[in-house]
Amino acid sequence: MLIRRYILAGLSGILLVLGFPEFNFWSLTWVALVPLLVAIHGTSWKQSLWLGFVAGGVYFGGIMNWLMVLVPFSTFFWVFLGYIVLSAYLACYVFLFTVSINYITNYWYKKSNTFTFFNRLSYILLVAITWTGLEVLRGYVASGLPWASLGYTQWKILPIIQISSVVGMYGVTFLICLINGIIALFLIDISGWKNTLKSSIIPLAIVLVALIYGIISLNQPTDTKTIKIGIVPGNIKQKDKMASWGRKSGWIFDKYFELTQKVIKDKPEMIIWPETAVPKFIFPASEELDKITDLLSGYNSYMLIGAISYDDSVGKNEDIKVFNSAYMITPKGEVIDKYDKIHLVPISEQFPFKRYLPKKWQELVAGVSDFDSGSEFNVFHSPLGDIGVPICFESVFPEISREFVKNGANLIGIITNDSWFVGTFAAQQHFSMAPFRAIENRVSVFRCANYGVSCIIDPYGRITQKLEPKNGKEYIIGDVGLYQAGTFYTKHGDYFPWTCLAMLVFLIIQAWWYKYRKFMEIKGEKDVIRTTLSDSGSKRKSHGSRRASLTQKTSKKKQKN
Repeated sequence: MLIRRYILAGLSGILLVLGFPEFNFWSLTWVALVPLLVAIHGTSWKQSLWLGFVAGGVYFGGIMNWLMVLVPFSTFFWVFLGYIVLSAYLACYVFLFTVSINYITNYWYKKSNTFTFFNRLSYILLVAITWTGLEVLRGYVASGLPWASLGYTQWKILPIIQISSVVGMYGVTFLICLINGIIALFLIDISGWKNTLKSSIIPLAIVLVALIYGIISLNQPTDTKTIKIGIVPGNIKQKDKMASWGRKSGWIFDKYFELTQKVIKDKPEMIIWPETAVPKFIFPASEELDKITDLLSGYNSYMLIGAISYDDSVGKNEDIKVFNSAYMITPKGEVIDKYDKIHLVPISEQFPFKRYLPKKWQELVAGVSDFDSGSEFNVFHSPLGDIGVPICFESVFPEISREFVKNGANLIGIITNDSWFVGTFAAQQHFSMAPFRAIENRVSVFRCANYGVSCIIDPYGRITQKLEPKNGKEYIIGDVGLYQAGTFYTKHGDYFPWTCLAMLVFLIIQAWWYKYRKFMEIKGEKDVIRTTLSDSGSKRKSHGSRRASLTQKTSKKKQKN
């Protein structure tokens, strides 16, 4: 019986993996949690923990397998260790889900000893609240990693994901979990299917309302001012970039420049290069920058460039600061503004708590992850539009694009270098998050990805232009709409998943308090019984002492006689 439960847990993990790119079996996600929920029903909290860990291990082990292609850039031991540790860490969120469900539902059952209508409805909502709350927590703890959140599996299903403009991507996760909870409840208590059907009316109504909202949203007019852009991904392999730092990078610049010469003939108003396009310092002055300026001035085009930058205006005893940056320049070569990446990738861009390590340890990781973090979400205010530029990993986090829009951006441009993971699912998984950034803020998004998916997306998540390395095309020329950006989600952020997490914490405390009170009541009853027995024993002992004393007196009288 226990083996069957573990098989069901593993099945959930497999179904979860299949929902994401490049499999994209999005419909499986709506039932993926069902085997796991059936498996943990009626188990102890320890059993539910291990079942959740197995499901999570399969889930994240399958999703994160692309980490193993980093072996050329490090030793097999360290890459494999990182893959195992990260997968195990992420799996912990799944066992927190199963233990929470187990702990709270056991409390409900002990309290009522039956599946009431309210308990059935509460169970369905609990599944959605718990998974959603833990998912947003995963997006913040230890730098945060909202990668492979359930909502992202629906990136192609535009009607259902429009609700992201109100409750964010996590709201889509909530809807998915509602359906999983309904189906699981049917299977857990088949004989009570009629009652389950009644309790499913409210959750199904929530999903239906979200769907209707999505259909209405997709029929809104989209006529607006547009700008013509040219996206030049370059598609340079990471191993070639790493072998061509500084003076050796000339051939990389030449490739981008030649492609830009082709693109600019179509007279785009702005040309985009990806994250850290050329592995050398182009700014603030260089021969490369002079060439770019000469080219742009002849066609009156602006340019957005991902580049490595530095700041040497520091104290004598401080190291020069190096940033992963984005620059926007005018046709005259003037820098409109610069944005320094704020949310750096742990290990590869910034070693966690490096400044607190002993100096000898700092020397061991020197040069491994030496980028400094920026401090402000600078928006590029230009005659073309107000552009916010999340760099690579930052596009995974909903709150970062939201901050750009709050700061005045009416266009989001994602620049990224996905060449680390050529031949894996990583680039597709990374790309699948971009439509959500558009919908959440009702803003157009363009994406320039070195060895990834470059595209143009409208504010409703519709992909109007798309380029992948396997397509054989070298660049995109397309129009991007400028809209009045901002939504309810832009204003209020991830209020919904945090509310789910708060409710989960409340329910756990409530269940714990109930068990604590029961424990104290039982303890109190036992103490009363012990006291009663002790008192009765004392009385018997005192009666026995009296009888003994009387016997002694009688025997003494007999001896006198």
